[in-house]
Amino acid sequence: MSLFKQMAIMLSLFLGIILISVMILNFKSATEFVQNQLYTDAKNTAHSLGLSLSKVADPSDTSSMETMINAIYDSGYYQRIRLVDVEGKEIYTRENDVRVIDVPQWFIHWVPIQNATATSDIMIGWSRFGTLEVSGHTGNAYRQLYSTLIDLSQTFLMIGAVVFGLLYLLLSLSLKSLKRIRDQAKAIIDNEFIIEKKIPFTTEFRSVTVAMNAMVEKVRDIFERENETLRRYHELLYKDAETKLNNRRYLTAKLPDYLQSDASLSSGVYVMVSIDEIDRLKREKGYERYSKLITHLAEEMNAQVGPFHHALIARLNESDFFAALPSCDTSSVVHQIEKLLLNVKTVIEGIDSTVSEYLVIGSAVGTYTEKDTLKSLFSRADHTVTQAKLRGNFLIEIDQEKEDSLILGREEWRNELLQSLNESRMLLAFQSAVEQRAGELSIIHEEIFLRLLDREGTIHSAGYFIPVATSLGLIDTLDRYMVEKVIKHVKEQNTMTPLALNLSGDFVKKYANIQWLRSHLELFSRQSDLKLWFEVSNTTAIHELEAVSTIASMIKMFGYHFGIDHFTIPESGAHYLQAIRPDYVKANSAYLQDMMFDDTTGKSRESFHNVVRSLGISIIAINIEEPQEVEKLKELGIERFQGTYIAPVSLL
Repeated sequence: MSLFKQMAIMLSLFLGIILISVMILNFKSATEFVQNQLYTDAKNTAHSLGLSLSKVADPSDTSSMETMINAIYDSGYYQRIRLVDVEGKEIYTRENDVRVIDVPQWFIHWVPIQNATATSDIMIGWSRFGTLEVSGHTGNAYRQLYSTLIDLSQTFLMIGAVVFGLLYLLLSLSLKSLKRIRDQAKAIIDNEFIIEKKIPFTTEFRSVTVAMNAMVEKVRDIFERENETLRRYHELLYKDAETKLNNRRYLTAKLPDYLQSDASLSSGVYVMVSIDEIDRLKREKGYERYSKLITHLAEEMNAQVGPFHHALIARLNESDFFAALPSCDTSSVVHQIEKLLLNVKTVIEGIDSTVSEYLVIGSAVGTYTEKDTLKSLFSRADHTVTQAKLRGNFLIEIDQEKEDSLILGREEWRNELLQSLNESRMLLAFQSAVEQRAGELSIIHEEIFLRLLDREGTIHSAGYFIPVATSLGLIDTLDRYMVEKVIKHVKEQNTMTPLALNLSGDFVKKYANIQWLRSHLELFSRQSDLKLWFEVSNTTAIHELEAVSTIASMIKMFGYHFGIDHFTIPESGAHYLQAIRPDYVKANSAYLQDMMFDDTTGKSRESFHNVVRSLGISIIAINIEEPQEVEKLKELGIERFQGTYIAPVSLL
């Protein structure tokens, strides 16, 4: 508990006790006064009415006496007025049950009022006629007391509000510096580094603030060093030293994320550029000319295919370059590769015209789909580029192998996708992500995927239609459909296991989609206790940082989880994670092993853990296909897994 709360509670209790004590004393005094007043009124009425009755000349004229008694009784201030003779026989009585209006029963129960009866002797002449008994009406007393209690309560509440308001203000002013220090400490936990510029005048607070500022600077330096270490290691591990392109190791770690059956990048075009006799060039013309050619080829790869959305470019070895271009077709790529080869030819001729006599450069362009594996894709690319080089120099060979998803035209695809939505042929599938601790296995969520049921009854994975939907601008429409269908499923099936939904970059970057999602989550959160998980790809998180930060904050505001899928540390480092604050990241099993285990030393690397987990981010290893992967990752501290070995993808 904070010092502010402790002091506020102590002072509040002290002032509260004083105020309540004063209120109780005032109410007690009021009760005694009402009790005494009740008896006094009864006594005065008995005396005055007794005198009036004594003036009746004829003792047998009871009707006059009754009239006098009725006049007093009908005023409503008395419960009973009774006239008895000298022998105690009742002459006349007016009485009713006590019914207290507008006063709660608990008040009557807790505040007992003793009803006192006053008496007066009736003398007619020198003879005693009888006795008059008068009892006051307790209902009036209760109403008076209850009204007094309400007035006292209101008064003391107002006094209390003013006093407590002043107390809060004084404490806030006194402890404002401490609050800033607290916020500074909380920010450190979240890896936010705030330097407090307002140094307090209070000596104790001043020294603490200075110490906190020093600690913040030190922690920030540690985080930056760890981040820089991680970035440099990432570059050392995954960058080609000569060209600064990604290397083969990065390609083999990252490309499986593209080839997944449920990835939005799962189909597109591959490009391979290969050089024969590169060793001869280096041997005969020297390293400088070799380096000039290789550097220029890398620059041309970046210039010609780099602008394609989500392009993945790598140098496979000394002579081969490869690129994967999602959601593209060959016709849109061939022209760029022709420019590349032409520009490289110009550079070669500039180096030495004799080089072209033996140096052969060929290029392969073809399509890939989610049905490809790394081995099959590289095999096709090698075969196709070899055919290009056999035909001549600076030529392009088109891989003629096609997939069904590429046969349909754009408009046919548009109609098919829209009709599948209207006809409810877009189905939901799921794959479980699990946590394994102390031998216990538990499901943390089930990731949702879309499936297309075509008119022939065949069910297709997302990789079959998502890339096409992306190119047609329909991907956010599919995202809305998935959200609505998941919500409907939860309501109908009363699902208890959390569900995870992937949101596309096209969806999150549109403000209208964020508002649409907000309205649906507001309604859903009121109707269900189920916690949803939302994910975006790592590429989306980097390129749409502001939009992703906005939607992440909104999702977490509802108490839901937000994560980043296909996570890899970018060249700029992990700073973008500070802006998004994801609850978790999903990373390829091979990538995690590369980043967290040093093959040369056989030891675990701490930088990845320190950077990611210092931000409060949990790690889920994906694409788990073998049991040994689980064991290896558990040794590295990973306890959450997802993949075909863990659980297959099944229809929901």
